[in-house]
Amino acid sequence: MRIKYEDEAKLDLLGIRDYYRDVGGNQLAMRMIKQIRSEINALLTYQAPAYELVPGIRRLVVAKGAFLALHRINETQSVVEVIHVRRSERESASEKDLK
Repeated sequence: MRIKYEDEAKLDLLGIRDYYRDVGGNQLAMRMIKQIRSEINALLTYQAPAYELVPGIRRLVVAKGAFLALHRINETQSVVEVIHVRRSERESASEKDLK
């Protein structure tokens, strides 16, 4: 199994990095991204719960509850596909957000 970040998730992480760089500097930004990626890497050995609003999608709470990593498991390719990383207090993601 390996982790693959879809383009949307990559853009999300860049946005998170930029935000934390603006509010706390480069060191804080890099620490936050490292923490998020580290927790996402746990998906190689842990199966997160299903995301009840979108069939086939799972969600992992990361960074002490600040973010959700929405992903799917592609068994045929042995890949965890990270689709979206978003602040957890935003509105719930819908199917159209995850296409």
